[in-house]
Amino acid sequence: MLNDVKDAEKDRLHPKKKYRPIAAGLISAKSAVVISLTIMITSLIIAFSMGKLVGLISFMYLVNSILYSFYFKEYAIIDAIFIAVGFVIRAIAGCVTINVTISHWLILCVFLLALVLAFGKRRHELEGDQNSRNSLSQYNIAMSESLFNSSVSILLMSYALYTVSINSVMMLTLPFAFYGIFRYVQLMHLKGIGEETELLLMDKPFIFNLILWVFLTIFVLYGGLL
Repeated sequence: MLNDVKDAEKDRLHPKKKYRPIAAGLISAKSAVVISLTIMITSLIIAFSMGKLVGLISFMYLVNSILYSFYFKEYAIIDAIFIAVGFVIRAIAGCVTINVTISHWLILCVFLLALVLAFGKRRHELEGDQNSRNSLSQYNIAMSESLFNSSVSILLMSYALYTVSINSVMMLTLPFAFYGIFRYVQLMHLKGIGEETELLLMDKPFIFNLILWVFLTIFVLYGGLL
């Protein structure tokens, strides 16, 4: 919400972001700041009550978000990296909360997947209003396309190596994982979902494939096949 306060003026010029509560004037900037600080403090109190480590990780996520929102979002490539780091911190927080081992493969794949989504979003934004964020002036379509494709390639290779490191049976999930990423790429180019990745959850082929991947992964890992 603090990010929306900072970007309110630019959001009012954006065809979709102008409908956000602060940009639309539904919530005042002062109220938004008070609400944001209340949520942040309350969240940290709850996090630390769940354990010191959970609290520290939550604090790290807060620091990462603030640094991104007020400084690093202005710089190309670094903005995507900070977004990806935020996803990784959330994944680690989840592992710590439910007390499971943090896999280095999880960290790597989450980081790369977040880069794919971030560069995909930048690629889509470059086709619209390039004044919607300052960092877009440091990108161009060819550059964003190259960064996006590189991230996709490294992500798929990393996931493939992960399956091999587990057991050859886990490689059965590869076609589903590959299709999921390729379907996203397809929809990004054909339907322009790069800026609204939540639309993936309305795509029946993607959802059906995701369900199959989840069930197969659970079956392989916990069904006694390894």
